[in-house]
Amino acid sequence: MKSKFFVFAIGLMSFVANGNAVVSVDTDLAKRSVVFIYAANRNGEVDKTKQMATGFLISVPKTGSRFFYMFLVTARHVVDPVWAGCSEQNPSRLFIRVNKFGFDPAANESGVSYILVDLTQNGKPKWFKSKDDHVDAAVLDVPEELGEGKYDVKFIFFRNFGARDEISKLGVGSDIASVGLVPGLQGIRRNYPIFKFGKIGGIPDEMAASKCTKDSVTVPIRVWWLSVNLVAGNSGSPIFFTPLFPPGGDISVGEPRPMMIGLQSISVDGSDIAGMTPSEYIVEIFRDIAPLNGDLTIGLPPR
Repeated sequence: MKSKFFVFAIGLMSFVANGNAVVSVDTDLAKRSVVFIYAANRNGEVDKTKQMATGFLISVPKTGSRFFYMFLVTARHVVDPVWAGCSEQNPSRLFIRVNKFGFDPAANESGVSYILVDLTQNGKPKWFKSKDDHVDAAVLDVPEELGEGKYDVKFIFFRNFGARDEISKLGVGSDIASVGLVPGLQGIRRNYPIFKFGKIGGIPDEMAASKCTKDSVTVPIRVWWLSVNLVAGNSGSPIFFTPLFPPGGDISVGEPRPMMIGLQSISVDGSDIAGMTPSEYIVEIFRDIAPLNGDLTIGLPPR
């Protein structure tokens, strides 16, 4: 893996403030961490008519340094549809659509760029997956140009994934939010991620069957159920826990903070139910990446 740790001006998630915890997700920062994923055509160029899914940007501090590694996280079935039973061939590349800096809405020009992401090198995948074959998550190396200050993006700090003891405090009825691509509403000259809000609907002890069509092979995957209407383009969207407290209110020391708790994997048509891959499996992927010399601490920093 080629190390990318030249970026040093990465925005902080304002999930945690000095003293008391902030009670709401920073929606501006959350939406700027999201990218829209597009397919490539037969010539290897972007197909602007094929919006595939959503991804979100994560930064991992380089140990003992002010620099960071940059990654893109999405659902595994987006980059590995063969595994999901959705295709007989995996894509060799895709494109991420991001907003440019300095966009003038009054000008008749595009405010987005399409950045190539190669998924294979010498016939082997360039992305990372879980050792557990029932986890619908993938981590991709981000193209260097995304960290050069030309694009209106921000990276979520790795620390803002929820730790096991924090997530154990959640349950059915806990509030969640997601932000991602809704095909048809993506915007023409600018990315417009859409927020959706709901609750944790169920935490099953068994795996769910994921399938592309009613006739396809089912793939058992590990998910929580969310009571929220997420659609196909939301695949790979980050899922946040948002505490049920009034804006500006204090949270006691024992309460969980706003945090990343997973990504969207399954949309159940007509049910307003979606399946979320829990964050613990995404964190495990990062910890298996070698030779990543990063600070993979998660949870609240020491007081």
